[in-house]
Amino acid sequence: MNAPRLIALGVALVAGVVVFFLVMGDEVEAPVEIVQRVEEKTTKILVAAVDLNRGDRLAGESVKWVDWPEKALSEAYLLEDGVDQEALAEAIAKSLIVAGEPIVEAKIVRPDDGGMMSAILTPGMRAVTMRVTPDSASGGFILPGDHVDVYHTYPSILNNETEFDLLLENVKVLAIDAAYVDNPETPHIAGATATLELTPNDAAFFTTARNSRGQMTLALRSAFEPKTPFKERRRTHVDVIRYGRS
Repeated sequence: MNAPRLIALGVALVAGVVVFFLVMGDEVEAPVEIVQRVEEKTTKILVAAVDLNRGDRLAGESVKWVDWPEKALSEAYLLEDGVDQEALAEAIAKSLIVAGEPIVEAKIVRPDDGGMMSAILTPGMRAVTMRVTPDSASGGFILPGDHVDVYHTYPSILNNETEFDLLLENVKVLAIDAAYVDNPETPHIAGATATLELTPNDAAFFTTARNSRGQMTLALRSAFEPKTPFKERRRTHVDVIRYGRS
């Protein structure tokens, strides 16, 4: 057999081998990876549905129960099947709880735990209480969270007139009787006592005035500051009428 025929035969043989492997490669299917989904065990825990500030109640739509992986549970979390939900609605936040954050016992206080009022107080402030009536507390329309001015009226030592002082301005009302936060279903609270939040020095000044002669009155402030000056309605002079002429 001469050389050209050998070369042609070799080329044909190599081409046949290449074609064989190409065909075999097309027929071989890639292995299929089967992934089996494993159901992860979860437990419902209580989380904040909105940002909860100090003094906010854990009630209504402010909190919600969500599924939480059991492997990521903490002993501090509140489990749905482990708490009295009606009693929990009376608890309040002791510090900021951001939306989506699991609620833990260390960040809340319950009415039967004690320390409810201390959890509402701004750090460094003091709570003082005074007796009120509908006449001295804006007809009972002052609610916890409102701001008031505190007036003191007392008889003059010089004559039979009554004098008054504006003792404190823009004071936050912490509670009316035992109501710590306002109830949107209650338009007013006709309480017998009002608890105010004051600085230590203002608390001492207020206590001295409260124990002196006279009466303390709370004037409810608007929740909005005026955009323009308002007209004062106090009369500063007296018109004397004589025979139909002033």
